[in-house]
Amino acid sequence: MRFVFLNGVVERPMCPACKRRMGLSRISPGQHGFEQRTFECGTCRRTERVAFPVDPMKTDALGWLAGELRPPH
Repeated sequence: MRFVFLNGVVERPMCPACKRRMGLSRISPGQHGFEQRTFECGTCRRTERVAFPVDPMKTDALGWLAGELRPPH
């Protein structure tokens, strides 16, 4: 499966079975430095899981590191 990066954003892949665009259905942690992305075809329901490299300085975890999140009052 081939992915195109446009301005740092991954273009949705084409379904290998029916040739329609697949939608991102899940992002989950993967091996160190990677995340697992699951794409699903809305037409034929085929799913594809792909490991994507993650830049640790551009993740949501930075909010925790920078102290943006506070406990409820």
